[in-house]
Amino acid sequence: MKNMLNSRLKNKEERKSRSIISTVFFSGLILLSGSFSFAQQSTSITITNNNLGLVKEERVLDLTKGRQKTNLEDIPALINPASVLIESDFSVLEQNFEYDLISVDKILQKSLEKEIVIDHPEQGKMEGVLLSATGSNMILKTIDGMMQIIPRNNKQKISLKGLASEKQPFIIRPTLVWDINSEKKGSYNTKVSYLTKGLTWNADYVALLNEDDSKITLSGWVTINNTSGKTFRDTKLKLMAGDLNLVQSNRGRGTIALSRAFAKSEDSFSEKSFFEYHLYDLNRKTDLQNNQIKQIQLFGETAAKVKKIYRITSYNPSKTAVIISLNNSKKNNLGMPLPQGVIRLYKKDADEREFVGENRIEHTPKDEKIDIETGKAFDIVSERTVRKSTKITNRSERRKVEYKIRNHKEEKVSLEIVENFQRRSEVNIHSANGTLIEQKDGSIKYQIDAPADKETIFILEFTLSW
Repeated sequence: MKNMLNSRLKNKEERKSRSIISTVFFSGLILLSGSFSFAQQSTSITITNNNLGLVKEERVLDLTKGRQKTNLEDIPALINPASVLIESDFSVLEQNFEYDLISVDKILQKSLEKEIVIDHPEQGKMEGVLLSATGSNMILKTIDGMMQIIPRNNKQKISLKGLASEKQPFIIRPTLVWDINSEKKGSYNTKVSYLTKGLTWNADYVALLNEDDSKITLSGWVTINNTSGKTFRDTKLKLMAGDLNLVQSNRGRGTIALSRAFAKSEDSFSEKSFFEYHLYDLNRKTDLQNNQIKQIQLFGETAAKVKKIYRITSYNPSKTAVIISLNNSKKNNLGMPLPQGVIRLYKKDADEREFVGENRIEHTPKDEKIDIETGKAFDIVSERTVRKSTKITNRSERRKVEYKIRNHKEEKVSLEIVENFQRRSEVNIHSANGTLIEQKDGSIKYQIDAPADKETIFILEFTLSW
């Protein structure tokens, strides 16, 4: 019994002495890097509408005199290494972006022609030289010279003898490796900026209609999505609205033009013009976790007048669109450049709010009109018929168009009828039994009244040249 106990203790010590062996569990893997990186001091981020963010960091680097290499770790996996800008008193001679990250398959590929040990709860221990490793099988040449084909599964424990002596054989996280020349030893304050994908934002608006659809209570939020591969902590945040050309780099200095129409707080955004775009600057710092969606208030609730419009177009004459129209002006308690996003409309039914539709708005400058199509009217039916079409020349014709509108609502409604044409066409209107409210390249718009529970006929006659 004593000999058996000593034998077990001896085997245990032999296993313990194999500390040189690196062990891989297929259920998970943790490795540490021995390299050092900059001490990060502060971060600011500007996120565009184009799945692109500009990250600006201040870091401190301790250097010795002369040429040396250092690693800038803690960077996004989706960084554009060609965009890196460095401001410091040392010289960067060379930069390498290392992004071939560690995985079980990479470990096995690096272990080819090296000794490994496979422990299986049913088949026992197998030891030999790894000749091949695919997603489904491994080929092992054992100590006695036999070739074994071993299916891979999650029950195996694989120990790797040959990799422990290599220095940093794997990349644990995306890393910028700099070859630096420093004229003197010391701590260097370093500003680093770069572009990265995986940072997106969009605006979301919530509007509550009043009882007679003449006013809304509007609030705005921004939704930020971080899938860049990096967590940004205690970060100064700016959002840029506008259509950027990602091939060219445009920089400029803007003048502050803050709008005070909205209900603001110290924790919300300030808006200013910048070059040909608009910046929304968060008045506090925030954290952006990797793989996180964050929402921050853009502006608080504000009341604005709106107009409900019923619109019929020649493109889709059988459906009547319901439009909520508002002016983005200071007179209407707005007057702030509104970034593109989705606006969702609700209306109270007794004591509850009901969702009545949503639509996307484009970037809208101040003093411009916003039309929000919420859906199609249930009780207004229309049809369009070309009653007469006479060819005048090869490039012109005279048309007579009829719209029949049946209003099944209990009240009279005002309708807009839009007749669309090919752009750059010339239109000469001969007659119409409605009020012309707009004529532009590609369309003309009329307004008519449709009495309750009656059929209304609108007739438009014109000559079209192209």
